[in-house]
Amino acid sequence: MTELDSRPAASSAALAGTVAVLVSLVLALAVVDPIAVLAGFVGGLCIAAGVWALRSDAHERIACGSVAIVIGAGVFCGTALLTTDYWSLVAALGFPLAATLVVIDASSGLVPPTDETDELTAMLDESFVVLVVGICVTIVCAVAAAVRLPWVLVRVVTGFSVHPLVGFVTLQVGVLLALLLLDRATETLESWIPTATATTDRALGRLHLLGTDWLDIGPYLKAAVALQLLVAFVPTTQGLFDRFLDSLPVLGPALRNAFGGPLHLPLAVGLLAVLSILILEQLRQWLLQWLGDDPGRSLARQTGSTVLTVGLLLGALVLTAAGVTRRVAPTYAGGGHYGSATVLLLVVLISVVVLRGLVTLLAELVASELLSRQVAGFAAGSGLLFIMTLLGAEHGLAPILVLVGSAAALLVWDAGVHASSIGQQLGRDADTTDSEFVHVTGTAAILAGAILLVLLVRYVLIPVAVPTTSTGLSLSSVVALGLVLLAIVAFTLALNAHDGGPRTSRDRSDERGEQTADNSD
Repeated sequence: MTELDSRPAASSAALAGTVAVLVSLVLALAVVDPIAVLAGFVGGLCIAAGVWALRSDAHERIACGSVAIVIGAGVFCGTALLTTDYWSLVAALGFPLAATLVVIDASSGLVPPTDETDELTAMLDESFVVLVVGICVTIVCAVAAAVRLPWVLVRVVTGFSVHPLVGFVTLQVGVLLALLLLDRATETLESWIPTATATTDRALGRLHLLGTDWLDIGPYLKAAVALQLLVAFVPTTQGLFDRFLDSLPVLGPALRNAFGGPLHLPLAVGLLAVLSILILEQLRQWLLQWLGDDPGRSLARQTGSTVLTVGLLLGALVLTAAGVTRRVAPTYAGGGHYGSATVLLLVVLISVVVLRGLVTLLAELVASELLSRQVAGFAAGSGLLFIMTLLGAEHGLAPILVLVGSAAALLVWDAGVHASSIGQQLGRDADTTDSEFVHVTGTAAILAGAILLVLLVRYVLIPVAVPTTSTGLSLSSVVALGLVLLAIVAFTLALNAHDGGPRTSRDRSDERGEQTADNSD
């Protein structure tokens, strides 16, 4: 027996989402710059499509959803850069957000049941960590590019020189440290090779013989090395060591040159190689814990943030390596590309945090029973559309558009609630076309009648001209509030007139059959 798909009924949910998008788009275009509005809607719909894709078992679809959400969140919050004042910012984000909430609830459900994993929340949490790591890496790369770290390292290596006594002691310390690290690195390499061959067994055995544990080192050797470290930097001791080397006419100059720095380079390379093995093992352990019991699904959820971070880093690296510099300070050049990547990642990170906060807020409202889980998106989206419509009335929105926006908010809410009720009781794919058509048609007729009645009162019974918004409180606000009150009363009466739950087309056919049988009797 297959599990019931309790998402909102497809027909009414699609109608609610379509009405929300179209009406929000028209109202936003009437009061805000079209470019900012379109950017907001593109970002919001990308987020909605990504949320729909996340609710899947296919890793490819989850990965595409992650990419869509990351891009959509960045574009949505980036809309703020296209606005010029506070009202433009509110309208360019408010109307698209209202439509986005409705579309998400209509397609996949905004707040999942408590016994199911919230893929959207998990994806946002994981993306937050990936983006923070990416920002840290880009900052380090920007600083390295600004100071030209490769050339600095070359100069340090070529010009490295120490006193022969200091070099002699540090060589001993380096060798001892390499042997200690090699013991742990050998164990790590053995764990990486599940089925070792004879050749690898011999190589690992030799490395194991070279490796040394701290407890295996004698106390006298430890004390000797520690004593040498104490006296190596004393000028008197260094002078005595110079006299000792001068007393060796043949070996003295050779030892002076060898201890002065050339032997430290291969030792440093070997230490870095051993340390890399240990660091990679720690990263592997961390990744195993981070990815959890289902690594494929976790990686799919992190695809968007990972692709964005890697893409920006590679782009900055290519531009920097190609010599295309961008000056970010009077004395530094070459780090501008990484700086731009950091800013873009920071914008996306802020977008992810804002989206996570919104999802958490809605989840808390559902948990406190202020909103129903099944209609959280419909209620929040339609309520936000209604509020934005009233705000638009105060900023020059035409009265007819105010009426249409208020009526559309009520229609979206009612169609969403009805679709959620059908989906909860009968399933998303239930054949309830007749019931949905009658319900939505009745609601639309009531709202259309309310609009006509308000227009009749305004333009026929009150023979005055419509004042402009510059004279103070516009009459469009009064008209909108009148429509809201009238529509709420009429819609309440219509809801009270309905009895019983949603009925399928098969139920209606059975009723007609029963009526025919009764008439024949």
